[in-house]
Amino acid sequence: MMEKYGILLIDDETAYHAIVAALLEPHGVTVRRAGDADAALAAVQGEPAAMILLDVQLGADDGRELVASLRRMRPWVAECPVIAFTTMQPPDGDRYFRDRGFDGWFHKPFQAAGLLALTGRCLGTDLSGALPDGGESTLSRLLGAEAAAAMVERLHDHLREAVTAIDDGADPAPIGHRVGGLAGTLGFPMLSMAWLSLQDSAAAWPTVRSLTIEALGRA
Repeated sequence: MMEKYGILLIDDETAYHAIVAALLEPHGVTVRRAGDADAALAAVQGEPAAMILLDVQLGADDGRELVASLRRMRPWVAECPVIAFTTMQPPDGDRYFRDRGFDGWFHKPFQAAGLLALTGRCLGTDLSGALPDGGESTLSRLLGAEAAAAMVERLHDHLREAVTAIDDGADPAPIGHRVGGLAGTLGFPMLSMAWLSLQDSAAAWPTVRSLTIEALGRA
Protein backbone atom coordinates (compact mmCIF):
# COMPACT_ATOMS: atom_id res chain seq x y z
CA MET A 1 0.00 0.00 0.00
CA MET A 2 2.78 2.44 0.81
CA GLU A 3 4.38 2.00 -2.63
CA LYS A 4 1.10 2.83 -4.39
CA TYR A 5 -0.07 5.58 -2.04
CA GLY A 6 2.98 7.63 -1.26
CA ILE A 7 3.14 11.37 -0.69
CA LEU A 8 3.17 14.42 -2.94
CA LEU A 9 5.74 17.05 -1.93
CA ILE A 10 5.15 20.53 -3.36
CA ASP A 11 8.11 22.82 -2.69
CA ASP A 12 10.11 25.20 -4.85
CA GLU A 13 13.33 24.36 -3.00
CA THR A 14 14.82 21.21 -4.54
CA ALA A 15 16.94 20.60 -1.45
CA TYR A 16 13.77 19.59 0.38
CA HIS A 17 12.89 17.23 -2.46
CA ALA A 18 16.20 15.44 -1.91
CA ILE A 19 16.00 15.39 1.89
CA VAL A 20 12.40 14.19 2.17
CA ALA A 21 12.99 11.49 -0.45
CA ALA A 22 16.18 10.34 1.28
CA LEU A 23 14.26 9.97 4.54
CA LEU A 24 11.14 8.23 3.23
CA GLU A 25 11.96 6.25 0.09
CA PRO A 26 14.23 3.69 1.85
CA HIS A 27 11.12 2.68 3.81
CA GLY A 28 8.95 2.05 0.76
CA VAL A 29 7.27 5.46 0.67
CA THR A 30 7.04 6.90 -2.84
CA VAL A 31 7.74 10.66 -2.90
CA ARG A 32 6.38 12.48 -5.94
CA ARG A 33 7.63 16.07 -6.28
CA ALA A 34 6.40 19.33 -7.76
CA GLY A 35 8.24 22.64 -7.71
CA ASP A 36 5.49 25.17 -8.43
CA ALA A 37 1.72 25.59 -8.68
CA ASP A 38 1.45 24.41 -12.30
CA ALA A 39 3.45 21.26 -11.59
CA ALA A 40 1.35 20.61 -8.49
CA LEU A 41 -1.92 20.94 -10.40
CA ALA A 42 -0.59 18.51 -13.01
CA ALA A 43 0.65 16.09 -10.35
CA VAL A 44 -2.75 15.65 -8.72
CA GLN A 45 -4.09 14.41 -12.05
CA GLY A 46 -2.03 11.27 -11.42
CA GLU A 47 -2.49 8.55 -8.86
CA PRO A 48 -3.80 9.49 -5.40
CA ALA A 49 -1.39 10.28 -2.59
CA ALA A 50 -1.84 9.52 1.09
CA MET A 51 -0.57 13.00 2.03
CA ILE A 52 0.27 16.29 0.32
CA LEU A 53 3.09 18.27 1.91
CA LEU A 54 2.65 21.81 0.58
CA ASP A 55 5.14 24.65 0.96
CA VAL A 56 3.24 27.81 1.94
CA GLN A 57 5.76 30.28 0.47
CA LEU A 58 6.06 28.58 -2.90
CA GLY A 59 8.34 30.93 -4.81
CA ALA A 60 6.08 33.24 -6.86
CA ASP A 61 3.04 31.19 -5.82
CA ASP A 62 1.17 31.17 -2.52
CA GLY A 63 0.42 27.76 -1.04
CA ARG A 64 -2.50 29.24 0.89
CA GLU A 65 -4.20 29.99 -2.42
CA LEU A 66 -3.06 26.80 -4.11
CA VAL A 67 -4.60 24.49 -1.52
CA ALA A 68 -8.14 25.47 -2.56
CA SER A 69 -7.33 24.90 -6.24
CA LEU A 70 -5.89 21.47 -5.48
CA ARG A 71 -9.00 20.49 -3.50
CA ARG A 72 -11.19 21.24 -6.56
CA MET A 73 -9.03 19.32 -9.04
CA ARG A 74 -9.82 15.72 -8.14
CA PRO A 75 -12.18 14.04 -5.63
CA TRP A 76 -9.31 12.24 -3.88
CA VAL A 77 -7.63 15.54 -3.02
CA ALA A 78 -10.71 16.66 -1.10
CA GLU A 79 -10.19 13.70 1.24
CA CYS A 80 -6.37 13.78 1.32
CA PRO A 81 -4.52 15.41 4.24
CA VAL A 82 -2.84 18.56 2.94
CA ILE A 83 -0.14 19.66 5.38
CA ALA A 84 1.38 23.15 5.43
CA PHE A 85 5.17 22.79 5.12
CA THR A 86 6.72 26.10 6.12
CA THR A 87 9.08 28.19 8.21
CA MET A 88 6.15 30.43 9.15
CA GLN A 89 5.22 30.53 12.82
CA PRO A 90 1.88 32.32 13.06
CA PRO A 91 0.61 33.23 16.55
CA ASP A 92 -2.42 30.97 16.08
CA GLY A 93 -0.18 28.03 15.13
CA ASP A 94 -2.02 25.06 13.68
CA ARG A 95 -5.36 26.90 13.68
CA TYR A 96 -4.01 29.53 11.28
CA PHE A 97 -3.40 26.87 8.64
CA ARG A 98 -6.60 24.92 9.29
CA ASP A 99 -8.59 28.12 8.78
CA ARG A 100 -6.95 28.38 5.34
CA GLY A 101 -7.84 24.91 4.13
CA PHE A 102 -4.91 22.84 5.39
CA ASP A 103 -5.29 19.77 7.58
CA GLY A 104 -2.22 20.44 9.68
CA TRP A 105 1.17 22.11 9.91
CA PHE A 106 4.68 20.65 9.68
CA HIS A 107 7.33 23.19 10.56
CA LYS A 108 10.70 23.75 8.87
CA PRO A 109 13.28 22.99 10.10
CA PHE A 110 12.20 19.49 10.98
CA GLN A 111 13.64 16.32 12.44
CA ALA A 112 13.53 12.88 10.85
CA ALA A 113 11.42 11.45 13.68
CA GLY A 114 8.73 14.07 13.09
CA LEU A 115 8.50 13.46 9.34
CA LEU A 116 8.39 9.69 9.80
CA ALA A 117 5.67 9.98 12.44
CA LEU A 118 3.55 12.31 10.30
CA THR A 119 3.93 10.16 7.20
CA GLY A 120 3.18 7.00 9.15
CA ARG A 121 -0.07 8.47 10.49
CA CYS A 122 -1.21 9.45 7.00
CA LEU A 123 -0.26 6.06 5.54
CA GLY A 124 -1.79 4.15 8.43
CA THR A 125 1.47 2.44 9.29
CA ASP A 126 4.15 2.70 11.96
CA LEU A 127 7.40 4.24 10.77
CA SER A 128 8.63 5.16 14.25
CA GLY A 129 11.27 2.44 14.20
CA ALA A 130 12.63 3.53 10.82
CA LEU A 131 14.97 6.28 11.95
CA PRO A 132 18.16 6.56 9.85
CA ASP A 133 21.03 5.79 9.57
CA GLY A 134 22.39 2.25 9.45
CA GLY A 135 25.95 3.06 8.47
CA GLU A 136 27.81 1.80 11.51
CA SER A 137 26.44 -1.74 11.30
CA THR A 138 27.47 -1.94 7.63
CA LEU A 139 30.95 -0.65 8.46
CA SER A 140 31.25 -3.18 11.28
CA ARG A 141 30.68 -6.03 8.86
CA LEU A 142 33.32 -4.65 6.52
CA LEU A 143 35.99 -3.39 8.92
CA GLY A 144 35.25 -4.82 12.33
CA ALA A 145 33.47 -3.15 15.22
CA GLU A 146 36.44 -1.21 16.63
CA ALA A 147 37.55 0.32 13.33
CA ALA A 148 33.96 1.11 12.37
CA ALA A 149 33.31 2.88 15.67
CA ALA A 150 36.44 5.00 15.22
CA MET A 151 35.42 6.03 11.70
CA VAL A 152 31.89 6.92 12.78
CA GLU A 153 33.23 9.00 15.68
CA ARG A 154 35.45 10.83 13.21
CA LEU A 155 32.36 11.57 11.09
CA HIS A 156 30.59 12.89 14.19
CA ASP A 157 33.54 15.20 14.86
CA HIS A 158 33.34 16.49 11.28
CA LEU A 159 29.61 17.07 11.65
CA ARG A 160 30.04 19.06 14.88
CA GLU A 161 32.82 21.14 13.33
CA ALA A 162 30.76 21.75 10.19
CA VAL A 163 27.70 22.90 12.14
CA THR A 164 29.84 25.31 14.16
CA ALA A 165 31.56 26.67 11.05
CA ILE A 166 28.32 27.36 9.18
CA ASP A 167 26.71 28.86 12.29
CA ASP A 168 29.72 31.19 12.42
CA GLY A 169 29.16 32.33 8.84
CA ALA A 170 31.16 29.93 6.67
CA ASP A 171 29.98 29.16 3.13
CA PRO A 172 27.76 26.03 3.33
CA ALA A 173 28.47 24.84 -0.23
CA PRO A 174 32.06 23.52 0.11
CA ILE A 175 31.38 22.23 3.62
CA GLY A 176 28.28 20.42 2.38
CA HIS A 177 30.29 18.86 -0.43
CA ARG A 178 32.99 17.59 1.92
CA VAL A 179 30.77 16.38 4.76
CA GLY A 180 28.15 14.94 2.42
CA GLY A 181 30.77 12.94 0.58
CA LEU A 182 32.21 11.56 3.80
CA ALA A 183 28.79 10.63 5.18
CA GLY A 184 27.89 8.86 1.94
CA THR A 185 31.17 6.95 1.85
CA LEU A 186 30.62 5.73 5.40
CA GLY A 187 27.09 4.55 4.61
CA PHE A 188 24.86 7.32 5.98
CA PRO A 189 22.70 8.16 2.93
CA MET A 190 20.22 10.50 4.60
CA LEU A 191 22.92 12.69 6.14
CA SER A 192 24.87 12.56 2.90
CA MET A 193 21.93 13.72 0.80
CA ALA A 194 21.10 16.48 3.28
CA TRP A 195 24.62 17.90 3.35
CA LEU A 196 25.14 17.56 -0.39
CA SER A 197 21.98 19.59 -0.98
CA LEU A 198 23.83 22.62 0.43
CA GLN A 199 25.97 22.70 -2.71
CA ASP A 200 22.98 24.04 -4.65
CA SER A 201 21.28 26.17 -2.03
CA ALA A 202 21.73 27.23 1.57
CA ALA A 203 17.96 27.56 2.02
CA ALA A 204 17.67 24.14 3.65
CA TRP A 205 20.46 24.77 6.18
CA PRO A 206 18.08 25.02 9.20
CA THR A 207 16.67 21.58 8.37
CA VAL A 208 20.09 20.08 7.57
CA ARG A 209 21.28 21.42 10.92
CA SER A 210 18.27 20.01 12.76
CA LEU A 211 18.68 16.55 11.16
CA THR A 212 22.38 16.55 12.03
CA ILE A 213 21.82 17.50 15.68
CA GLU A 214 19.14 14.80 15.87
CA ALA A 215 21.55 12.20 14.46
CA LEU A 216 24.34 13.25 16.84
CA GLY A 217 21.91 13.02 19.73
CA ARG A 218 21.29 9.36 18.90
CA ALA A 219 25.02 8.62 18.64
